[in-house]
Amino acid sequence: MTGFADLHIHSTTSDGKLNPAQVVALGKVLDFQCIALADHDSVGGIEEALAAGGEQGVEVLPCVELSTLYNGGEVHILGYFIDWRSAVLLNKLKQIMDCRTERAIQMVDKLGKLGLDVTWEEVASRAGSSFVGRPHIAQVLMDKKYIRELKEAFTEDFIGKNGRAYVERYEINPDEAIEVIRNSGGVAVLAHPGFFKKQLKLDRADIEYLVSRGLQGVEVYHTKHSVEDVQNYKAIAESLNLAITGGSDCHGGNTGEILMGKIKLPYAYVEKLKELR
Repeated sequence: MTGFADLHIHSTTSDGKLNPAQVVALGKVLDFQCIALADHDSVGGIEEALAAGGEQGVEVLPCVELSTLYNGGEVHILGYFIDWRSAVLLNKLKQIMDCRTERAIQMVDKLGKLGLDVTWEEVASRAGSSFVGRPHIAQVLMDKKYIRELKEAFTEDFIGKNGRAYVERYEINPDEAIEVIRNSGGVAVLAHPGFFKKQLKLDRADIEYLVSRGLQGVEVYHTKHSVEDVQNYKAIAESLNLAITGGSDCHGGNTGEILMGKIKLPYAYVEKLKELR
């Protein structure tokens, strides 16, 4: 089949700005044949996206992006074709989300002790879903005019790494993420190995280790990957016989520019990914 795909998009179910149906509608406008809804640690938007895809004539792949801790840094694993109703997957996601909520509550509490009038009710209301994260706290800080831009919240003065109101997050390791993805019928793919905040890029040895734990693919094409990154990770993926994927990592403008359309993955890669199910 011909056409293009974007296999890495977020919605309001995690930290995106567009709801799942709006994500699909944008994909239709941009003439994508296929998209994947890949929310952080959440599958809550998949049903809505699949229904919208059926109505709009856009193929929607069920997916989840799991955040993991690896060698002191954060590594993300994408799970394509997961059974989003799997008890194994849902139990792990509940554990992650419960810890995420408790973390947000603790950060709000710390902000209060610093004299800032920020309440949990305001943050939860701003989130509008079960997914509550630092971006929602940042939005309330801006609503209250404690900051002028969202990025100011992610500094040492507020909720940036090691900041005055920062709380470390609970994260599983990549082995656990790969295992839960595969046990729920999914295909485990390493997300954007060339882009990790304040962290060195992953190299061949890292990818070989993850392959030994069950990794099946690499996201080669990504909006934060340079031309050199694409060439490097494509060569590694091909040499290790791994699936190649790509996506915009679009958050619907929540982090600035709407990125959908920046990456157009040929549909042939989707067909190869399907062979691994």
